[in-house]
Amino acid sequence: MIEELSILIRLQEIDNQQMEIDEEKGDLPEQIEKLRIEIAGSKTVISEIEQRHLNNLEDKKRLKAELITAKGRLDRAQAIIFEVKTTREYDAISSEIEQAKSSIIDLERELISNNSLIEKSDSNLNEEIAKLQEMETEFKDRSTEMDSRLDCSREEELALKEERNKCLKKLKRPVVDHYERIRKIRNGIGVSYMSIDACSYCYSVMPPQRQAEVRKMADMIICEVCGCILVTEKDAPNLAFPL
Repeated sequence: MIEELSILIRLQEIDNQQMEIDEEKGDLPEQIEKLRIEIAGSKTVISEIEQRHLNNLEDKKRLKAELITAKGRLDRAQAIIFEVKTTREYDAISSEIEQAKSSIIDLERELISNNSLIEKSDSNLNEEIAKLQEMETEFKDRSTEMDSRLDCSREEELALKEERNKCLKKLKRPVVDHYERIRKIRNGIGVSYMSIDACSYCYSVMPPQRQAEVRKMADMIICEVCGCILVTEKDAPNLAFPL
């Protein structure tokens, strides 16, 4: 059991070193991932604005063609209204003139509205593109900073990962499961040492009999309060457990 507890002590030391490396990285990974999501969202928005802009341009082209047609009808009708011979023909041409004028008014109104939409989409597109460029620049800067930090710790992390895997292979599955489960709920700590008469993680004082059992290092003793695996302080001089 002493050998198994020694492996657990080393495993906790490895995990402490990895936590220190992760702390040095700060929240850069989260920042980069957030920017990645925001950039993807911005590109989607830009694509939607561009499509609306194209649709508005197509509408403008159609409206202008319809306006030309309506004006052509008006010109033709006005050119022949005084040449008609009967009242029925005059009434028909007059009706056509009124319809053409009404169509021209409606089409010109739609064109004004369409031009406003085009100007708005242009403005929105430029704003979104500027925002995207700003986010992409920040993403590049953060990624460069992250790569720089990773370069400094990559070899150390690989060595720690390799040694950690070796430690895990030497431990029984139930022991590993307990250690990992406690680490998840205790700020990364699964092994704690007995400092004088208390657990160094939760500071709960142990009765003398419990203290004696921990000192023997003959069995795996679990702190009844926090669930950490207990070892003696002399066997774990390098462990530091943040609360």
